[in-house]
Amino acid sequence: MAESTGNEVVLRFRDGNLTRCVLTREFTPLDFAVEAETPEGERLQVNISDLKAVFFLKDPRRREAEMQIGAAVADPPSGAPARVEFFDGEIIHGQVEEYRMENSGFFLYPTSPESNNDMVFVVARAINTLSLEG
Repeated sequence: MAESTGNEVVLRFRDGNLTRCVLTREFTPLDFAVEAETPEGERLQVNISDLKAVFFLKDPRRREAEMQIGAAVADPPSGAPARVEFFDGEIIHGQVEEYRMENSGFFLYPTSPESNNDMVFVVARAINTLSLEG
């Protein structure tokens, strides 16, 4: 078994498929691929161009605690409130700290305590519109 980063993610592909896995290498917006392993032990190297987004999952205990108190346990992320509409019509909201054109995408931090996601890496090619709110 490959060494894990401990980051459990869901890879959402452009074709609508998804795969739940654990990252085997830290991921940054400068990367062109995601390296991960499925629960069955299959090693994956997925090109960013094949993805719509990478959803970094919250620890289930943290999510439960946040839902019980109705707010995020940690400080909310800094950055601009944003609305992302993907090419397939899905819309997500959160905070965006920065987005640089040379990157393959950017991180969006959901602000809802009900969210299963700690953060979402939004693939730039999968966006229909990005609107900064506020």
